[in-house]
Amino acid sequence: MEEKNGKEQVICEKDGQVLIIIPTSDLDHHCATFVRKKADETIDRGEVAHLLFDFSKIRFMDSSGIGVIMGRYKKVIFQGGKIACCGVGKEVDRILTVSGLYRIMPCYPGRKEALHALKEGKA
Repeated sequence: MEEKNGKEQVICEKDGQVLIIIPTSDLDHHCATFVRKKADETIDRGEVAHLLFDFSKIRFMDSSGIGVIMGRYKKVIFQGGKIACCGVGKEVDRILTVSGLYRIMPCYPGRKEALHALKEGKA
């Protein structure tokens, strides 16, 4: 499911019980609301248990992006789900490290490894 709002901002895909969120615009205040809305629609319908943030298409994230991740984490963790990320570039890695998000969201080199960990309950 690819969504556009002026320009493409996020692609959401499902793989079993995992919602893969792929921001295609920098995850800043312009994009965060749209990503939050699209993710929450799927989570709230009970269609997924886990989230995978694939950051391979972005190079920047600000505090709005951190808020999107934290909010979605809180939603799925209370339902017994987990979150993970992959495709993290140098700039986004720095933000995730400084913010402490790696404590709640393990990072994997690729989507295949992340999906396997989430589906096996190892994330």
